Amino acid sequence: MPNNNTEFLQTASAVMNELDIRYMEADLDGKLELKEELDRAMMTFSEARSKILENEVICTPEDLAHMQELRHEVERAGEIQTLVRVVVRLTRMMARL
Repeated sequence: MPNNNTEFLQTASAVMNELDIRYMEADLDGKLELKEELDRAMMTFSEARSKILENEVICTPEDLAHMQELRHEVERAGEIQTLVRVVVRLTRMMARL
């Protein structure tokens, strides 16, 4: 597997783990706001992961840089609404793979 694919998967996995933690830490209203988009992101991540593992997709340096940027945005997101917007962008990015 090309190095970009490996790094992309590691970074995307870290993002998804961070989103799970943020969901667990959210209050009830936050969980309600995050749930649908987080589920959609997880399904899209799973599909992208399968394509990458089967070598149907080769991640570019730009894909990797974009995922790293999204990871930083997730880590910096202070409000649930900001986090939801980042999750939507994350889902769109992975769906394009």
